[in-house]
Amino acid sequence: MKRLKPELRTDPRYLAALQKEFETGYRLDHPHLVRYISKGEDYLMTEYVDGENLKAFVASHPDYFKARKNADRFLSQLLDVVGYLHQHQIVHLDLKPENILITRIGHEVKLTDLGYCYTDSFPDTTGYTNAYAAPEQLSTLNSQFSTQTDIYAIGKILQTLPCFNIYNKVVTHCTASDPSDRYQSVEELQNALKPSHTFLRVSLLIVAFGLIISILFYRQRPAETIIITSDSVSEQPVDTIAHSPEQTISAPSQKTKDITPSTPPLIIAEQLQNQETHYRELSDFEKKEIRKTTLSIIQPVYQRKIKPIVDCIIRDEYNGKLSYSDSLSKAYVEANEEVFARLREINLGSKYPEVSEEDINQEIFNAIGDVMYYYSQKSKHHFNPQMKLSPNPFVE
Repeated sequence: MKRLKPELRTDPRYLAALQKEFETGYRLDHPHLVRYISKGEDYLMTEYVDGENLKAFVASHPDYFKARKNADRFLSQLLDVVGYLHQHQIVHLDLKPENILITRIGHEVKLTDLGYCYTDSFPDTTGYTNAYAAPEQLSTLNSQFSTQTDIYAIGKILQTLPCFNIYNKVVTHCTASDPSDRYQSVEELQNALKPSHTFLRVSLLIVAFGLIISILFYRQRPAETIIITSDSVSEQPVDTIAHSPEQTISAPSQKTKDITPSTPPLIIAEQLQNQETHYRELSDFEKKEIRKTTLSIIQPVYQRKIKPIVDCIIRDEYNGKLSYSDSLSKAYVEANEEVFARLREINLGSKYPEVSEEDINQEIFNAIGDVMYYYSQKSKHHFNPQMKLSPNPFVE
């Protein structure tokens, strides 16, 4: 029950405000807005909400909003209900922590108190709370309220949260003194909080770029020179050599020569095919061992070079001289160079001499690709919590 104080129960201004609040709220229906049920002469009834207002909730749950996903969820619900009011030509005008309830079960947002709201039908019974009021509300010369007035208050509310620093840019834009410099609608503010298409494209490009760098920098074994006997090749016509079933490739003898560009391509292809038949495939256990070794090398390097940049992007605190995409690209190159240098030192190929280099490299590249993709997904996941995060490759 919301009831006027005894000394105000005969004041026409407060009676009008109470009537306005009930008539406005009764026709609304939104999951994050307290429902209005009935009205008496000097009181009105709303649904009961088992929970605390935002100010008390922050005090009793000091760590809740330190998790980005919780802060994003709260803000999403608050913007959803404020946007709903604006769609119905209602400006709340008194958004503040005391008017935002957080339910005990599920921690859902419930916005309350439309007593000071502005509507086309009730333009004269407005009000505000100084700490969250926009400059146009405090000015005696300007009484023009708009959706930007509520957006200003949302910015001030975000400043009261323990994690407000992750929304620094949004808060600055919301709380601009001039309404025209703020977000012009809740929808525009919601779009600003979504991961940009540019960011997503850059993240994917970083992954692709990193894999290319991996291929360019990783060299585990020196290339072998393919040699053939001069007796069996150089003195035969090309067509005969290419199709003869009698042709063989032998080890170096007293009469050998290196293959040159003039050597027929079909001979080289057949030689390579014959060589590959001597290799065996990696077992599942060996693949796991190669992956485990590779990840043990990658983890400390990426923790030092990649994770700090990704964390800054997630917290919206990146202030590097280069753009974050350029910094990440540079960091991936440096990190992968260090990883490949270490891989060359341990020389995994020497442990599996009967396995082709390509098969070993494939397992290494798979591990590196999984780690790079994981870090890319990490930043995107915090901007879009609904997106499923890929598994942490460092956790079995």
